[in-house]
Amino acid sequence: MAKRPKPPAETDVAGAVAQILADERVLWIGVKHYSPSCARAAAALIREARPAAVLVEGPEDGTPLIEHLIAPETAPPVTLFASYVDQKNRFELNGVLTPEPELPARFRAWWPFVAWSPEYAALQAGAAVGAELAFIDLPLLARIPFQHARTLDPDQVIEDRHLWANAYFQALRARTGRPSFMGLWEALFEVGAQDTPPAEVMRAVHTFAWCARHAGVDLARREAGLTADGTLAREGHMRWHIDQALKRHPTGRVAVVTGAFHAVALPFMKAQRAKWPADKAAEIRLTPHSYPALSRLYDMARQPGHGAAVWAAMEAGAARPYDAAALDLLVQVVRAARGGDAGASTADGVGAWQQAQNLARLRGNAQVTLDDLRDGVRSALVKGDAREQGGAVARALRDVLTGTAVGRVTAAAGEVPLLASFRDDARRFRLDLSGVQKTVRLDLRRDPRHRDKSAFLHQAAYLQVPLFGELDKHPGRHLRGPDPVRGEDLHLLGETWAVQWSEQVDDRLLSLADRGTSLAAAAGTTLRAALPALREDADGASVALLQAAQMGLNDLFDPVLATVEAAVLADRAFAHLVDALERFAFLLGQRTTLPTHGLARLARVVAQVHDRACRALPTLAGLDPDRLGPTLERLVRLVRLTVDGRVDGLAPEVLLEAAAALAEDGAARPTLRGAAYGVLHGFGQVGEARVAQALAGYLDGGPEAALAAGRFLDGLLTQARGALLRGRRLLAVVDRALGDLDWATFKRALPELRRAFARFTPPELDQLGGRVAQGLGLRAAPALEGPVPAETLSVGLALDRAVAAALAAQGLA
Repeated sequence: MAKRPKPPAETDVAGAVAQILADERVLWIGVKHYSPSCARAAAALIREARPAAVLVEGPEDGTPLIEHLIAPETAPPVTLFASYVDQKNRFELNGVLTPEPELPARFRAWWPFVAWSPEYAALQAGAAVGAELAFIDLPLLARIPFQHARTLDPDQVIEDRHLWANAYFQALRARTGRPSFMGLWEALFEVGAQDTPPAEVMRAVHTFAWCARHAGVDLARREAGLTADGTLAREGHMRWHIDQALKRHPTGRVAVVTGAFHAVALPFMKAQRAKWPADKAAEIRLTPHSYPALSRLYDMARQPGHGAAVWAAMEAGAARPYDAAALDLLVQVVRAARGGDAGASTADGVGAWQQAQNLARLRGNAQVTLDDLRDGVRSALVKGDAREQGGAVARALRDVLTGTAVGRVTAAAGEVPLLASFRDDARRFRLDLSGVQKTVRLDLRRDPRHRDKSAFLHQAAYLQVPLFGELDKHPGRHLRGPDPVRGEDLHLLGETWAVQWSEQVDDRLLSLADRGTSLAAAAGTTLRAALPALREDADGASVALLQAAQMGLNDLFDPVLATVEAAVLADRAFAHLVDALERFAFLLGQRTTLPTHGLARLARVVAQVHDRACRALPTLAGLDPDRLGPTLERLVRLVRLTVDGRVDGLAPEVLLEAAAALAEDGAARPTLRGAAYGVLHGFGQVGEARVAQALAGYLDGGPEAALAAGRFLDGLLTQARGALLRGRRLLAVVDRALGDLDWATFKRALPELRRAFARFTPPELDQLGGRVAQGLGLRAAPALEGPVPAETLSVGLALDRAVAAALAAQGLA
């Protein structure tokens, strides 16, 4: 093999690039990922040079999948998806990337391919000339110590960070006024290279990359950075693959297609084969992808819809493909914006196109770039304040530029197990995956098959698989059925689901593929990983147990219950405990619809939660007034659970002991004291006289204390309205005290008193009114129709005179 050429001086940019391009054994093709101009140039150079091998930046363990990637039955977008579950804690990140050491860290990587990917175009061209095809970069398993351990990020995608994260680009941006790397690249290397020969495109790309790698960089700092992020290890390994190919083809030429940042270093680099231990847990597969998924991977930095339109125009032989693509996309945006109530007209579209062309000329762009198109649309289609009126246009622009295409992969490549299992289960449950919304009704009480289908749908919902539409008459909801998490519709015995498959289902399943080979397994893995964070949260732990039951994950009951038990001991929040208690009672009571009925361990947990909730009552004495309403409602539910018999073994003694402590706490909020007295009265622990005495203590305690009487009464009536409806003494105390209050105090106390009496239902108010009428000397309630009886009229007139006199005394008459 020829001796490695000596690296040129870093400042000799032209000489360095010329030396790279003059290599007789290796055709160096440096590219920017997802660049149509680079894809076209790479394919053209390979067809012209007819190399013996085409080596492409990509995971070396994906090489056996290349034949499927370029197969006629495969259509991009597709992706190489790699995953690894570190069961043995090989990288010592279990407990760092996961909540606890017992949970293995999971790593994933995507290498997406679209029709205009330079790597994909190079492999197709290589196959056409009969070249050996191979990926030469490190696989996921070998990159974990660098990228994942350094960033603590379990996901990885290919990117061009080194091309823009450097001093050269920053200086170039400042000089040209271009706001972004993508805008600069498109102006210089896409629309600006439209009529440039492929070899000159490569010269320009290599020149940019050499400057990005060397200009204004401290050598020691650069080497340290490239070592830390694994770039040098990757490049040493790629160089080893290149040397091996040169040995296999001693008389032929080898084409190497990598990111341009690597391409300017590889010719002068020493080979260094990376080593890593084999692990059967590491997997890589070729699978369909979509434009929305690609955009999400890159946080919308890529615009696949635009790239696809440009490539289609190139393939069609358009003289100005970027202009043609921009115009086609603009028509789609106008149509979508009109459908989104943006009021976009044909004239608006014409104006947007003229604006985009004017912006291109102003910015010195040879054709309309993506930035020109965006800005032209926004300026012409958004009328008025963009923050108020630009939403529909922004959505239309985003959707059109993202695109909706979904790829396909030849059946010979196999399928990701989770996706295959999902489709098998969907067929077994007769779910429509055509994209048409269907209403699925399930009888959970009578049909075991419906319970299995319900578990499957709950698994999909828990994993956020976009499998659902929107129920008629229930906007924003895809499910109507008993919802113990929110405490809604618990009377329902069945479920109604709006099921609607979308192209994003497979994308979501792919992102979950490392969690299990079935939806149930993936849901179990996800739920188990969430448990450590719930060990001090009784509310969250109860939701987890409920979700496990709804998803039919019976094997998770024991670990979830262990989490629940720990949370009950650690969580002292009354709200959490009562909410958890209700969910547990629901689970115990489902005789046929859920697999938790009669679970002995759960019954013990319920008794423990009830005890803790009751003992938390006295701690509420100084509760923030803003939280009183929900707390009173939860107290009502706690009392109901204690007495309604749904759960055996809930002793009322603990509740009564706690209520007594709260009732006797003179410093407690009056509302809570009233509620505690209501609980005690309802259980017959205190009589009417004692309740009346406590109320009188507020009413007779002066003007300020009297203001608290309404709050005390409000709390009392949340628990024991019968104390006022049927008790004579309490009503007499209220009547006397109200009559004795001076006008100023009465006005201040009135809002609280009105809130208290609002607790009564209309029939109860009628009953209370009858008792008041008797106290005023009326023998019967007045008729609702006909003339007012003289007796009633006389009392009314007397009251009217008394009110008028009181108003006059206050200067209000």
